[in-house]
Amino acid sequence: MKIIDRIIEFIKHKNMSMRAFDISIKVGNGYTSKQSKSGASIGSDVLERIIDTYPDLNPLWLITGKGDMTIPIRKSDEPLPDYGETIDEILENKIKRIVQDQLKEFSDKLESFPTLDQISKEIQKNLRGD
Repeated sequence: MKIIDRIIEFIKHKNMSMRAFDISIKVGNGYTSKQSKSGASIGSDVLERIIDTYPDLNPLWLITGKGDMTIPIRKSDEPLPDYGETIDEILENKIKRIVQDQLKEFSDKLESFPTLDQISKEIQKNLRGD
C-alpha cells in the first residue's frame, strides 16, 4: 500500500471529502484525487503539511504503514516525543531505532555463544577422550 492509499484511508476515517482535505492542507483543488488515480507519490512538503495539520495522524503509519493510523492527542503539558521536523528526520530516527533494536538483539544472542576459552577446553576434553 502506498502513502497516497493511506492518505485516502485517513480521509475516509475522518469522514471528509477529498476537496475538504485538499483545502485543509493547502493544495490545489483535486490534488489528492489526481495523486490517487495516477498512483503518484506525495511530495515531502505536502507530507509535512498533512502531519502538521492532523496531529492525531501517526506519521509512522502514514509513511510505513506500521502501527496504528491515529495516535492520541496529548492534553497535558508534557512535551511530545521528538519524531523530527521533516520526513527525512522522521525516517532517519525510525531507522536508528530499528538498528539499535537489531544490535541489542544481536548482542543478546552473542552472550549465549561459548567463549574461545570454553571452546578450547571442550576440544581438549574431546581429544583426551573424557
